[in-house]
Amino acid sequence: MTNRIYLVLIISAVLTCTANAQANTNMTDPTKTTYGQRNQNAPKELDVFSFLIGTWVGKGKTKLDDGKVAEYTVTWIGRYILDGTAIADECHGPAPDGSPYLGINLRQYDPNRKTWIVEYLNVSGSFLRRLVDRRLGSVTVRGRSVTVASESPGMSYRERYDVEDGGNWVFRADTSTDGGKSWNEGWVEIRFQRVK
Repeated sequence: MTNRIYLVLIISAVLTCTANAQANTNMTDPTKTTYGQRNQNAPKELDVFSFLIGTWVGKGKTKLDDGKVAEYTVTWIGRYILDGTAIADECHGPAPDGSPYLGINLRQYDPNRKTWIVEYLNVSGSFLRRLVDRRLGSVTVRGRSVTVASESPGMSYRERYDVEDGGNWVFRADTSTDGGKSWNEGWVEIRFQRVK
């Protein structure tokens, strides 16, 4: 195929996609609302993490290897994404050593497989970690507490979200290096209050 024919095909495809996107008025425009909107057809299980929607400021503490505790301020922003069928929540703040820390979770419930898909992109550390899917990890709800448990080589990890009310929740991260026999509980603890 000559370059000229290939270029014509690409331009045609772009124009078709643009015309189709402009004609589709049923899509939610995420730029019209700050935190997106939950799609009415999204699985009801997505409500488990709906408390994250909004902007939150938290006071955090991390236990360091030398026994000291680092304290810092964190901003957490949660929104509905992908036409309201998933939640993205991002963390902005300093790492315990004072360097910038950025990370984002993507949370979706797959009703066909009856499983959560939770992935975490650590922007500062340049890694992507799948926390939960149909083969690994879990999301457990007990009352107003949600636990996300996952495994990686040499470490078990769990996040606990304790929702106190509509304006306050606590994030805790625990680690285990012996397969869950013992835990470093409260390795990270952040108490959040709603800003918006």
